[in-house]
Amino acid sequence: MKKLKLILFSAIISSLFFASCTELNSDELPGSDLTNGGNAPTIVGWGKAAVSESYFSDIGTLNNTYPIDVLGTVDGSPTKTDITLTVSVDAETTAIDGGEFTIPSKSVVIPAGSSSAGVPVDLNTGSFNLSEPTLLVLNISTSVNGVVISGASQQMRITFVGCKSTLDTSTYNVAITSRDTGNTVTKTGVSLSVLDVNYFETKYVGGWPLSPGVRFSAICGNLFVESHDLAAKYSNQVTAAGGANNLAGSVDSNGNFTLTYSISGDWGIFDAVYTKN
Repeated sequence: MKKLKLILFSAIISSLFFASCTELNSDELPGSDLTNGGNAPTIVGWGKAAVSESYFSDIGTLNNTYPIDVLGTVDGSPTKTDITLTVSVDAETTAIDGGEFTIPSKSVVIPAGSSSAGVPVDLNTGSFNLSEPTLLVLNISTSVNGVVISGASQQMRITFVGCKSTLDTSTYNVAITSRDTGNTVTKTGVSLSVLDVNYFETKYVGGWPLSPGVRFSAICGNLFVESHDLAAKYSNQVTAAGGANNLAGSVDSNGNFTLTYSISGDWGIFDAVYTKN
């Protein structure tokens, strides 16, 4: 009798499980159609999250474009219809519309079968701010059925830089202090290498003479270090440690400056103070 009850119980459980699976696969269930027609949506977004535009003289108006890309379709095939997008200027923007920039059209179309389209932004180089960087933040949206904007690529940030660095090829006295040990190494007669406009290199890294050494950008009084290999050949990475967004230091009114950077591989963080001779 117990054996019969067990068989009947198992049969009932099996039938309930089968019914549940059938019901869960039903297209009539609320929420079962989570995407367009049950298929994954087409995903679009900015091709780049951020870009910097640096011009230190008036070279006229530049008719730039910034790409919006098709980041994915349901099966990787080309899009079958046009995708119309709307571009808007975010409230975080500090650049002046009609000053540093002008947007000829805030509607852009990615044609069917295409993987991208360019958003036109005219850069008015003669109107760049000469004392501080300004920022243009652009958002995109769409109402096209079956198309969604990638959350990670919904916004693009364009920084306009019109102020030329005051750093030069003067020589400096340098004091480099390790935060881990407290030891300070001093060097005299140290010069900077100018790699490009507003882009420099100092050969001393944590007190060791290496070539190339720490590379940094000087933008309107602030110094930035983007992560790079130590001496361009060792696996150790030099990164900024002076704040957010790769901030590594600043330049004072006398042309003296500080750099705070870290070196991977347990080297630690270093504060380097450069004083003009």
